[in-house]
Amino acid sequence: MRFLTESEASTLLAELKKRSQDTHDSALLSLFCGLRAGEIHALTWTDLNFTAATIYIRDPKNKHSRHAYMTDEVRAMLTERSQVPNGTEYVFPAQNGAKRNWVSDTFERVVEQLGLNEGVSDTRQRVVFHTLRHTFASWLVQSGTPLYTVAELMGHTTLEMTKRYSHLSPDTIRAAAMSLQGRLSK
Repeated sequence: MRFLTESEASTLLAELKKRSQDTHDSALLSLFCGLRAGEIHALTWTDLNFTAATIYIRDPKNKHSRHAYMTDEVRAMLTERSQVPNGTEYVFPAQNGAKRNWVSDTFERVVEQLGLNEGVSDTRQRVVFHTLRHTFASWLVQSGTPLYTVAELMGHTTLEMTKRYSHLSPDTIRAAAMSLQGRLSK
């Protein structure tokens, strides 16, 4: 359940950009759109709608296709990538032009260099690529986004999967309950 602070995320993205544009861009997509690595690697140019600022996630892990939404940063990055033809249908192809099936080792090396896993023995608390997806959901919940909306954006098939983030919004839950205070005395 580890997620990154804004400072950690900024530092990680900056270091990734120095080492590998592809790895940086993949990380940006996961962080700001909540995509899994496999969903990023399966993206084709026809899945991107720059006018509507949407990304069509086709046949994901749970088999329920969905849309992700481009932030300004994501749209700028994808626009830049689209201007350099890579000779393949994939937005993030493997070196041979086929569908990529792995996250670059660069990600793990940068995480180690930054010490993000230093002293962490519990594998569930280690920063891995999937941590970016958890960060996306965690930041949404912390900003008051309803769990149902987070579930939709994440592509969760049940709300149970999203409930693990509920502890991040105690103030939002309290504010919702307190919004009824004095309702009948108005």
